[in-house]
Amino acid sequence: MCLAVTLVDALVKGAARDRLSRELARSLHSATQARALAAARGDKSPEEVFIATLLTRIGELAFWCFSGEIGQTLERASNQPGITPEQAQEKVLGFRLSHLSKQLIQEWHLTELLQKAISHPTQMDERMQIVVLGQRIARCAEEQGWRSDEMNQLVQKTARLTDLPPEEARALLYQKARAASLLATDLGAGFAAVHIPQPSPSDLGEHALAAEPPSARPPVPVLQPSPDGPLRIKILRELATFLDAGQCDFNLIMELALEGIYRGVGMDRVLFALTTPDKKAIKAKYALGQDQAELTGGFQFIRPPGAPDILFQTMDRKLPHWVTARECDDARLIPARLTQLVGRTPFMLAPIVVNHQCIGLFYTDRGLSKRALDAVSFDDFKHFVHQANIGLSLAASRPRRKT
Repeated sequence: MCLAVTLVDALVKGAARDRLSRELARSLHSATQARALAAARGDKSPEEVFIATLLTRIGELAFWCFSGEIGQTLERASNQPGITPEQAQEKVLGFRLSHLSKQLIQEWHLTELLQKAISHPTQMDERMQIVVLGQRIARCAEEQGWRSDEMNQLVQKTARLTDLPPEEARALLYQKARAASLLATDLGAGFAAVHIPQPSPSDLGEHALAAEPPSARPPVPVLQPSPDGPLRIKILRELATFLDAGQCDFNLIMELALEGIYRGVGMDRVLFALTTPDKKAIKAKYALGQDQAELTGGFQFIRPPGAPDILFQTMDRKLPHWVTARECDDARLIPARLTQLVGRTPFMLAPIVVNHQCIGLFYTDRGLSKRALDAVSFDDFKHFVHQANIGLSLAASRPRRKT
């Protein structure tokens, strides 16, 4: 899955990338919900249910990976009023993408459960019901919202299937939506994680998580990792190995650097952002952390017309900077929008420098857990960024293949 995500991120561009991101998000969300339902029912192999649900729309995923111009035509046709996606597919392609999924699943001899789910989705088999219900929950959250009448009906169906009270069933679905977003991020698919609908604070309610039954509740993921020395060394060695071997892929280097800072250094959130060619704006590309979706979507800044703020100062000076609590109170230095996004918390910045040119920056903090930053974590942060900059410079200096 990680390899597939890396290839998708490197190869798929334009409108097809956005559509593929949404398909991948829906597949991961559906599979995560279905696995939880299977576990709550005491299924002998929840992972098989997960895989079956994940690959049910393999035809859609495959098509948008390689769609090219015909994908753009299909997208325009799908957006016309009064036409369903299936009708648009038949008009443009001559077949439905669900038929492509069915053929691929049969051709590749994928799991028996998956073949049954795609061929006989209306059967009353319990495991197939779980696969279909997981898909319906993800689609409804995306199209109707978490508090829609249709979602309320799905919550009731979940409650009957899992023998849980309705509020506990609802809490389970909410928790798994967050788990799906974390899974996508951990796989390196931050571009898909932002499309997994998350319950709002008003949806959650004060008792939502507390109501989740212990039998259905998995171990809570560590959202604010403690510093992990062995992991930090392991990731640095992996980075060094890739650099020595000349494997200087942009996305791979960034994944390792982000993971090293997040889990190795033990930060609450970390992102890297790229600047526009004219250096007048900066926008997040990937992030890790509990609120990574909000961070990725909200970290967008334009160079102020007067003196540059701390973000653009860091890029102009090409030097790392540890922003202290005192500096956080300086309105001229800290963009108001950044304070709204992450709170009034100390943070660390480091420029992304490729061949002496700054192309963006790394940001990291411990604002969610309120843990203090320290000199050791700042040194470790700078070390990862330095290794990333070396790799990116090597990647940029490699001669391009002639086509």
